[in-house]
Amino acid sequence: MRETPLREEHEKLGARMVDFAGWFMPVTYTNINEEHKRVRTKVGLFDVSHMGRYWIGGRDHVKLVDRIITNNRATMKPGQIRYSLILNGQGGILDDVLVYSMGDAGTMLVVNAGNREVIWNWIARERKGFVVDINDMSEDYAMIAMQGPESVALMSKISDLDTKALKYYHSTRSTVLGEPEVMVSRTGYTGEDGFEVIMPAAKAAHFWSEMMNVGKPLQCGPAGLGARDTLRLEAGMPLHGHEISDTINPLEAGLDWAVKLDKEDFIGKQATLDLKEKGLTQKLVGLTIAGKRIPRQDQDVIRDGKVVGKICSGTRAPWVDEIIATAYVPANATAVGTTYHVDFPSKGTRAVKPGETLQTALVVPLPFYKRPGKK
Repeated sequence: MRETPLREEHEKLGARMVDFAGWFMPVTYTNINEEHKRVRTKVGLFDVSHMGRYWIGGRDHVKLVDRIITNNRATMKPGQIRYSLILNGQGGILDDVLVYSMGDAGTMLVVNAGNREVIWNWIARERKGFVVDINDMSEDYAMIAMQGPESVALMSKISDLDTKALKYYHSTRSTVLGEPEVMVSRTGYTGEDGFEVIMPAAKAAHFWSEMMNVGKPLQCGPAGLGARDTLRLEAGMPLHGHEISDTINPLEAGLDWAVKLDKEDFIGKQATLDLKEKGLTQKLVGLTIAGKRIPRQDQDVIRDGKVVGKICSGTRAPWVDEIIATAYVPANATAVGTTYHVDFPSKGTRAVKPGETLQTALVVPLPFYKRPGKK
């Protein structure tokens, strides 16, 4: 398994380490509920160094990026960040990415850890005919996410960043902990305000320990992959391999806002247009589940006695205090209040009565949680 530069820091804090997409990563330090609620009320630190960071420069960098993403790179201003998707020719989602505009200098893509090689190879294939330079910066730099309502106060203590001037989904360079030209973005994957900081890999342990020390009065603490997953699910954010995949189109996933079909062209555009014209047969919804059992990926969703969909993700949400899930269901039955059932097959040998293995699931609006004050 691969390791981030922060492995020793995680082990010092007693983290339970697991294999995640081929990386040795912390899943919890204390417990998921505590780490989740810390991010919702104070500030939590996440090691996200396992994510890929690719630089695309050269004369045609904007043209190449616009060919491979669904959003619009050409209209981005320097320092702006956009969420986008990278599709295959059939309109399936290869990955969801963050696109950083560095103006004329270049474009940075931040991609999911499990798709690093896929997206790197995709870029390398599609660069033919474009005058570009591509560089994998993933091993040279580390990345720490600082998330929660106290993240602004913590960032103000460790940097010269004007936090009021840095808007959501924008980035800038700042001196952080005495290190000049550190990339800081106002982004995250938790539903809270926060920052993601990219620093030289050799400085990662120093940054982590100092953020923890300076953040003690703010009740800052570490958060692992377990809390990262429950936080993103409450916030209605998709995870590749669950809500999105290379067989799911953005329209089905409710991500049409990140797809600019009026753009000249991009890979997967025609397939998406064809699906839009034909009409969707399935669509992603949020569900609240009655009962005590938590649905897991690929469990059957049932209506009128027939299997009509599959669960994507499920958890007992620590903040909203409900069992929640996402699922793909028929596109003509997605209205809030629609009732489904989730099947929990019996694991024993005892005979079960009809309907005994079913739990009621109610369609609710996404996201399940929205931070106070957010429009």
